[in-house]
Amino acid sequence: MKLSTYLVGIPVALIAAVVAVANRRMTTISLDPFSPSESALSLHMPLFVLLFLTLVVGVLLGWMASSISRMRKPRKPAAPPAPPPHDPY
Repeated sequence: MKLSTYLVGIPVALIAAVVAVANRRMTTISLDPFSPSESALSLHMPLFVLLFLTLVVGVLLGWMASSISRMRKPRKPAAPPAPPPHDPY
């Protein structure tokens, strides 16, 4: 592995561990704007799980967007360039 992978990866892993330890309390995420207290569309999870899930979803969406843009075929040129004029002298 490259040294830059370690220089970036280790601090990011340490920051992620600190965030996970600091945000262990359970949080209720309600997806129903009309009845947030008694919603059938609510999730009860630790905050760090929500943060990490959001990060993973963002990475997956970015990967999909870049994959789709790479799959596009390049446009063909309208006409081939004209050859240079021939000078008999």
